[in-house]
Amino acid sequence: MSLQAKLDEYKDNFQKTAPADILQQMHQATNDLRESGILEEVLKKGYKAPHFALENGANKIVRSEDILSQRFMVLTFYRGRW
Repeated sequence: MSLQAKLDEYKDNFQKTAPADILQQMHQATNDLRESGILEEVLKKGYKAPHFALENGANKIVRSEDILSQRFMVLTFYRGRW
């Protein structure tokens, strides 16, 4: 199963089981973000992200160039406080 298929399945299952008020809040937040114009600022498919260096969970500086010279990289962002 492809990653996209797994994500679609996860989303479908979540939408079937999540409380209606939670789903409404999530959909409203998504619509608010779309209407804010934020999508005009994101990297599009095929664009390359700039090189960067960040501290990882072990307080070690990790450089994107170093990782990409050895393998693929998946970058995940976690929002701090909601």
